[in-house]
Amino acid sequence: MAEYSSNEKNKLAQKLKKINIISEKDILNIKVSQLKKINEDEELSNLTIKDIQIIWLMQEAIENKTLLEFFTNTK
Repeated sequence: MAEYSSNEKNKLAQKLKKINIISEKDILNIKVSQLKKINEDEELSNLTIKDIQIIWLMQEAIENKTLLEFFTNTK
């Protein structure tokens, strides 16, 4: 899977925050119906496949307790 920039990850985190997905638990329990809200909000750019891929990676990082490394692109 492709490497994503910190900027791309932060933009997605801001989209998630706008629909009240703010905690690690929220991210791990994201539902498709919640993600649909991003596309319904005129202030937010539409959700992309790239965003979905980043969410998967973010969930993996949370499960592995490496979220800081995920956002800073460090290992």
